[in-house]
Amino acid sequence: MPKVPTATAVKPLVASSLLLMALVALSVNVLSVNGPTGWDESVTSWMLAHRSAGATTVAEFVSTVMSPIASILITLAVGALLWRRDRTTARGLALVLTVASADALTEVLKILVHRTRPPLSWQLEAHELAGSFPSGHTTGAAALAFGLAVVLLPRASIQARRQDQHRGRAVVAIAVAIVVAIVVAASVAASRVYLGMHWATDVTAGLLVGLIAALLVPAILNLLTSQHQAGKHSEDMHSAPGPITTRVNIYGVDHHGVDHSNAK
Repeated sequence: MPKVPTATAVKPLVASSLLLMALVALSVNVLSVNGPTGWDESVTSWMLAHRSAGATTVAEFVSTVMSPIASILITLAVGALLWRRDRTTARGLALVLTVASADALTEVLKILVHRTRPPLSWQLEAHELAGSFPSGHTTGAAALAFGLAVVLLPRASIQARRQDQHRGRAVVAIAVAIVVAIVVAASVAASRVYLGMHWATDVTAGLLVGLIAALLVPAILNLLTSQHQAGKHSEDMHSAPGPITTRVNIYGVDHHGVDHSNAK
C-alpha cells in the first residue's frame, strides 16, 4: 500500500544527528574552557564597541517580543490555528512538541554546563548570573521559526510537484519561509549577545538546539503515525458502507500522498 515516503523522515533524522554531534562538541568545548572562548570575547567586544541608542532599542524590542514566554504563547496560538485549519492535531502537535522539547533540552544543558553570564556591567536587561549556556531566548525563537517552516513547507513542495502552474509561486514561498526563519532566529541570537546577556557560543548552542528539535520531533512523529494512518485507512475501506475518515499527517498529505491543503 502506498505511503508517504520514509525519506521525508529519514533525512531529517540524519541531519539532526549531525547537528546533535556538533552541539555535543560545542558543549564539551565550553565546559573545557570554563569561561568565554576567544571567539566569545571577540564577538562581544565588537558588539560593545558598536552599541548605540537606536540599536539598543531594536535589540530590546526583539528580545522582548521573542522571549521564552512569548515563544511559548505564539506556539500555542499557531498550534491551535493549525488544529482548526487541518481538523487534526498532527501539525499543531508537532510544532508544540518541537518548542517544548527544545526548551526542555535547553534547561538540562543549563544545569549540566552551569556557565556564568557575561559581566553584569555589560548587561542591558535584568541582571542574571548563571544559566548562560544555551540561550533560552534563541532556543525558543529558533525552534518556533524552524519548526513552523518544517511543518508548513512540505505542502508547498507537494503543490509544486502536482501543479506545474503554481511551481514558481511555491518555490518563492519556500524560499521566503526559510529566509524568514533564519532572520528571526539570527536576530534574536544577535540581540542577546548585543545586550550582554549571553556569549556567542550560548546563542550558537540555542540555534543548534532549536534546529535539532525542528528536524527531529516532526520526523519522529511522522514515523510513529504513518503506519497507524495506513492501517486505519485500510480498516475504513473494508468496513460497513459509510464516510471514510482521511487522516492527514504533519506534512499535509494522507498515506496515498494526496494533498489535503485545501481541506476545509
